[in-house]
Amino acid sequence: MSSRAAGRMSEVSRSAPLITALFFIGPLVTAASPRTSPFFLGVIGLTLIVAVLRRGVNWRALLKPNTALFALLAVAFYTCLSAAWAANPEGALSKSSLLAAATLVVFAASAATTTLNAEEARRASHALIAGALCGAGFLLVELLSDGALTRFAMNTISAFRPDRAKHITIASGRVTRINLSEFNQSAATLALLLWPGLLALRSAVDAPRRRLLAVLFFVALTVPIGISEHDSSQVGLVASLLVLALALRWPRATIRGLAVMWCLGFVLVLPLDFLAYDSGVHQAKWLPSSFRARVIIWEYTAERVLERPWIGIGADSTPALKPKNGTSDWPKGFVYKRTTGQHAHNLFLQSWYELGLAGVTLIAIAGAAVALRLLTLPLAAQAYGAASVTLFAVIAAFAWGMWQVWLMCAFALLPLYLGMAAQPLRAHHGEDEAQAGDPASR
Repeated sequence: MSSRAAGRMSEVSRSAPLITALFFIGPLVTAASPRTSPFFLGVIGLTLIVAVLRRGVNWRALLKPNTALFALLAVAFYTCLSAAWAANPEGALSKSSLLAAATLVVFAASAATTTLNAEEARRASHALIAGALCGAGFLLVELLSDGALTRFAMNTISAFRPDRAKHITIASGRVTRINLSEFNQSAATLALLLWPGLLALRSAVDAPRRRLLAVLFFVALTVPIGISEHDSSQVGLVASLLVLALALRWPRATIRGLAVMWCLGFVLVLPLDFLAYDSGVHQAKWLPSSFRARVIIWEYTAERVLERPWIGIGADSTPALKPKNGTSDWPKGFVYKRTTGQHAHNLFLQSWYELGLAGVTLIAIAGAAVALRLLTLPLAAQAYGAASVTLFAVIAAFAWGMWQVWLMCAFALLPLYLGMAAQPLRAHHGEDEAQAGDPASR
């Protein structure tokens, strides 16, 4: 090895402890406080990028042209363009900027991950596993103790004290009770760590211990998610488990099927929303009230889509056009008034409402291209990637608004975790090929 190459390796080695630490702290802190996801996306992404640039990798190698990259940037450009007619132009501009920045950071950092050697990636993967387990432990304690740790932090540190009493009870200036739904964001963040963590076990742990540790890891993460109040994460786990089983048997066909299903989601969302409402699903008492409320929001929003179907009302404009209090119709027997709400609780429908057919087409292409990028992972990692994409799609289809900053960044962290978990497999494969072609190794 030349002195220059050795110097480059030492640069990466010096950054390895920091990368390892971030892959432990990031999953732990974001599971405990999901709103820190933007901070950790920036720190983890930029740390990986700077590490390989110091190694001597050309920055152009980190942003090689590909369909998914261009498609996501096209969505960001159209989102920015929608500010010209948006009811909330500032929101459209800020969200388009965030989408573009997150896209560039994720693609560059993901490419940087592939330059790490097997030992560096293995240490970071172990840190990811440990961070996810600690995050699961924190969430479990909070759910079983009615948020004791969070209440203590809020009552002790003024910066953590909420300004409004949503999901919490405040008496005499102190937080006395926290609704368990306050931890739904943590449950979703933890769910997004499940499949990267299991892939990390698959690629970084020796075979004799792998199966037992995988079962323990699965149970440790799914128990707090299961006892949480976040139905979307629970449904997503079941769906992703089914997709994992399919992808383990037919990885390429399953991944291509996911790309098709993503596009079909935009085609079917409007007729399904109308069908559910007309069938009286929103009045089915055996369903959770949260789902019945969503059916009402979905149908009302779908009606509004038909008013501006081509270009929509502009990105992040749903709250600005929400009917004012007291002006919405609330029929008898409905669990929620007929309104668009703060957001559609459905990425597919919100895309139609805010961005119209033009935006929907771009997002459908971008999502399909991202799903197909899973085929660039090592074969053994593709099933875990397919399960992760499924989990993301389910949460996006039933939970929060698509432009919530913490959620966008939590989703953006997912490919970084998957890429790091898959790197030991990729690195070992490359080393085996190099040794096979090196006469000195025979």
